[in-house]
Amino acid sequence: MKQNGKKKSKFARFEAYLWMLPTLFLISVFVLFPVLESVYMSFSKVSKAGIIKKFGTLDNYRYVLRQPVFPRVILNTIIWTAVIVAISIVLSITLAIVLNERFKLRRITRTMLLFPWATSGFITACVWKYALDYQYGSINALLIRTGIVRKNINFLGHAGSAFAWLIFVGVFVTVPFMTFTLLSGLQSISSDYYEAATIDGATFWSKLFKITLPLLKPAINVTIVLNVIYCFNSFVFVHTITGGAPAHRTDTIMTYLYWMAFSKGNYGAASAISVIGFIVLLIFSIIYMNIQMKEETA
Repeated sequence: MKQNGKKKSKFARFEAYLWMLPTLFLISVFVLFPVLESVYMSFSKVSKAGIIKKFGTLDNYRYVLRQPVFPRVILNTIIWTAVIVAISIVLSITLAIVLNERFKLRRITRTMLLFPWATSGFITACVWKYALDYQYGSINALLIRTGIVRKNINFLGHAGSAFAWLIFVGVFVTVPFMTFTLLSGLQSISSDYYEAATIDGATFWSKLFKITLPLLKPAINVTIVLNVIYCFNSFVFVHTITGGAPAHRTDTIMTYLYWMAFSKGNYGAASAISVIGFIVLLIFSIIYMNIQMKEETA
């Protein structure tokens, strides 16, 4: 009996690892291997056919950093990510609080809010590109018919207005996911806290800043990190609506990487851009999580 017990205990030690093997295999093949290959290519001389000819060079990084447009691309990516996440978190907290209350048509409202997130990103981008079109766009048609403007506005013709509209679309798509993530966090907060606060005469704002937001903080932290990664790596909206035009002034790291690889055929430089983007995200994640851990232990 003791020997059988020992065998079972030994098997139990390795059983968890056996169950994890398929997942580890898939992660290695589809995540780890492409990442390592990109890093390897970034330090190599790569032909336009994708053949690695020489390893152990920093030429790709030098080439990328010498591009006049690259600082603008980095700045665009930071602004794109920071503004979308900041606006979305405020709107999402507000919507989550509203949807957590009982009111008529609450289920329908929740379902409608899911549509922008559940719809394919490419389809959403195409719809907005058509809506913003200079000649045939529905937004221009609506503005002219209502008498707000007399002639069509070229929303995507200038870098500033085009980038502002890209941010608007990014917020439009991001808010539903953030709202439902925060809504799940709100529903885990016990109503006893609010009942006790009401008895003590607490106002809505007191409940919000002293009960809701502190208890919702773990959900907010997770949502912010996930959406920073999502927005930073977002590709389809910028590529479909503006394609980085005019003159790369609306490009982000992902669209500029795509242009470098598939329009210019410089796979080594594109790999270098991907590594730089990975490093930026890694630094942000480490700093943000360290700040949150210090606040929790303080």
